[in-house]
Amino acid sequence: MPPVTGIGQDVSWFRFMGWSGRPRENAVSLGRRDDERYQRWSRAVKRTRVSRNLLNIAWTAGPVTVLGLSGGYYIGYGRPPSLELVTYFVSFTVLSGLIGLVAKIVYDSIHGSAKEQARVDVMEAIDTLGDLILAVRDLAMEGLEPEVRRREAAVQLLQRVDLSPEGVAFACEELTGNPALGRWLAQIDTFRRAGLYSRIRDIHQEKGEEFEHIVADLRQIAPVAAGILRERYLGRAPRLQLGAPRDEFFLERVMAAIEQDNFLLMTTADVEAMLVLAFELINGREIPMLMFSYTGKWRLAGALDRMEAARSRYRIAQAAASNRIRALASWLVEADLLLYEAVPEGLSSHLLVERVVLALDTLAAQVDDLSRTGDMPKSRGDLLRLAEHLATALRLYRTAHEAFQEVGRVHAELLRASEAWEALTSRDLDASEQLRVGPGRRGLRIVEKVVSLDEEARESVCQHLVKYLHGEHLEKRGRRFFTRRDGRRRPLTLDGARQLAVEVALALEPHIGLSRPEVQRGVGATQASYLGNLEPGMSAQEKRILGEAMALEVEQDMSRAAERLALALVKHYRVRLTDAARHFLIETYGARPQVLGMISQSHVEEMPRISLLSLRPPLVPSPRRHWYRGLVRARRLLAD
Repeated sequence: MPPVTGIGQDVSWFRFMGWSGRPRENAVSLGRRDDERYQRWSRAVKRTRVSRNLLNIAWTAGPVTVLGLSGGYYIGYGRPPSLELVTYFVSFTVLSGLIGLVAKIVYDSIHGSAKEQARVDVMEAIDTLGDLILAVRDLAMEGLEPEVRRREAAVQLLQRVDLSPEGVAFACEELTGNPALGRWLAQIDTFRRAGLYSRIRDIHQEKGEEFEHIVADLRQIAPVAAGILRERYLGRAPRLQLGAPRDEFFLERVMAAIEQDNFLLMTTADVEAMLVLAFELINGREIPMLMFSYTGKWRLAGALDRMEAARSRYRIAQAAASNRIRALASWLVEADLLLYEAVPEGLSSHLLVERVVLALDTLAAQVDDLSRTGDMPKSRGDLLRLAEHLATALRLYRTAHEAFQEVGRVHAELLRASEAWEALTSRDLDASEQLRVGPGRRGLRIVEKVVSLDEEARESVCQHLVKYLHGEHLEKRGRRFFTRRDGRRRPLTLDGARQLAVEVALALEPHIGLSRPEVQRGVGATQASYLGNLEPGMSAQEKRILGEAMALEVEQDMSRAAERLALALVKHYRVRLTDAARHFLIETYGARPQVLGMISQSHVEEMPRISLLSLRPPLVPSPRRHWYRGLVRARRLLAD
């Protein structure tokens, strides 16, 4: 039997090696292998294609250098070069090529990964924006009444390019509730596809009176829908080349929401339009603009600049005032305080103001009635909700009221600038002051500009958006978008969508200048890319292909812009539209000859001066005192 001391020594040895005599659990330490630098260098070497570059260096330093040097030297000096000279040039070529190759690998290892990440960000932005456009469109529908949602969905269907005759019939029935009218429109669409327009005229003769009666009823509650239905009845279907209609002043509302830190100034339609604009610009859309400049007499040039600046401020002020009251009406609909049928799209500003004021009167009366009831504990929740609604509505109404007051101030500035221009141009204008299209440097010139994003700007915009989306933890689950806050997932709301539109505008502003009035007018005057083929579940690559194809399909129609430009020059600046100028506008921009003919026939000196006061937006009255009294009474009761 071996001695005990030996065993003790063996046990001590095992303890020294870390074994305690008892079985122990296997401990595994998990961590990430830190080989990012190696992977970056490896990707840089693969992108550089070292083997091909070495072959190029060998070919250049060998046969190319020897043949070039020998031939050139022999032609210049009449004898072949020495071995030392050939060795020098071959060595120089090899070393230069190797240094260039190493420099390329180093550059790719440092900046190549950034370019890779930029491309990934572009694809992620395109993918997310495409899904967000659909999500915001559906989110806007959710806030409507079932009947209104049914009608608005039908309008969206009727604007699809690829809608079948059966789809036209279904959408028409959803819109009007008249199956017979749906069958007529389906027949018209079938004949349109076959090019049988004579049969369409037969249907018009048979059903024209009944159709007009139905459309007249629809126009009372949905003027825009009635116009789209009439287009289908006339056999005119949407075309890819025409794009989709865009609200002229949506950018002004978005920028106003940023400036005043009040996101309620923009509607859900503005949010969708902002996302569509970013989507098409990222996918290569180029949006043209028409402006004019003057080169000539400095007094006339200065007066022209002041007049144009005053007109621009007045136009923006008018749009801002109208947009404020429309934003309030849209919010009242979202808060279920006003029916959508009462303030449909296309309603005149005069009726809009009347119905908004009536809705605020009703809301104030409800708050006042709840404040006077004695059963406060039961009505406290309703009173709190209505008081918050009234406070928000009053804030939006004050903004609209101040905007209309600003219109009056800017209008006075426009009148003063117009009077100065009239005094300066009371005489006949000479040739240098007319709209010239021939040679020369003096006179009025049409300036064409394009709103677009180059490669660097596109990457910068996408990186900005992706960073924001990651910061907001925006993620898609099924058909809905969610944001994550405090460890909890919440669905995307209208307020979140408005914040997203603002962030899109902030990303685009440094590159295209959305805050400039001329950019807002130029973008608002064009058609948006048709995105009706955008569907849930499409991959990022499919969305990119669709966006690029639709951006190329949209016609750059400058005819309306050219006609408006000609009208402004004749009407406001006393410029004669010569035959050469008309021909130039027709041939270059596709302006309609009959429209230009009517404009040119209105001789400047015989045209009466039109007071812009007659075109002033409707007067928005000051906030009524009983609105404030009801709100103050409710807040006192809630504070007790």
